[in-house]
Amino acid sequence: MHLFQGELTHQPTDTVQQFTVRQLDQEDEGLFFELQNKISEGLENPDMLQPLTKNELLYILSEGGIMLGAFVNDHLIGARALLYPGEDSENIGHDLELPYYERMKVVHQEISLVHTDYRGNHLQQTLAKVLMQQLKYTNDFFTHLCCTVSPLNVPSIKDKFSQGLMIVQMKEKYEGISRYIFYKHLVNDFPVDTSSYIYIRLDKTSRHRDFLQKGYVGIWLDQTELGDWIVFARLKEKN
Repeated sequence: MHLFQGELTHQPTDTVQQFTVRQLDQEDEGLFFELQNKISEGLENPDMLQPLTKNELLYILSEGGIMLGAFVNDHLIGARALLYPGEDSENIGHDLELPYYERMKVVHQEISLVHTDYRGNHLQQTLAKVLMQQLKYTNDFFTHLCCTVSPLNVPSIKDKFSQGLMIVQMKEKYEGISRYIFYKHLVNDFPVDTSSYIYIRLDKTSRHRDFLQKGYVGIWLDQTELGDWIVFARLKEKN
């Protein structure tokens, strides 16, 4: 069943093509790894992407999450996943020091892949919207949306901010690789104090860590002629 359909531009030929989005299942395993491998091999820095293993993919496809795929005809050109970590030691709720019951309500935004020929079409954002709609329509248990992102992965940082997630921590994950921890509460809003904005260059990650430890959160990426800047702010005090 198609969950979404639309048009996008095939960049090499500058032609408009139709695409559809549907949920992936175990029969799509080969298509997924073909796309993931192609993208991984094209990265200048492999630390930008944490690929899914076969066991992780099968867990998601076996009702341990939701995986969507975007197709042009029968060709998989994009994929995006949510994962329910449950009692897994990699549950980001541990990093956030959530109590057990709240950790069980954590959902991870996992891998997001877009074929290089179709970048620039906002396909990553489209898949995110459809994915979160599917979560909302199929399960109202989860309240904590979390993910990790490499400080080098600017498109993914922009994507998370566009969905309303904020940077709450910076930690060494995946055998010592530095990652932002993004977070969003799916029920409650956490407004920021607009008078507390601080702009820090994207490459000054040690300063990012310092301000996060002082209680600031990262809320936006500002791209200027002078470079890319993460905007940090304090959350408003609850009345």
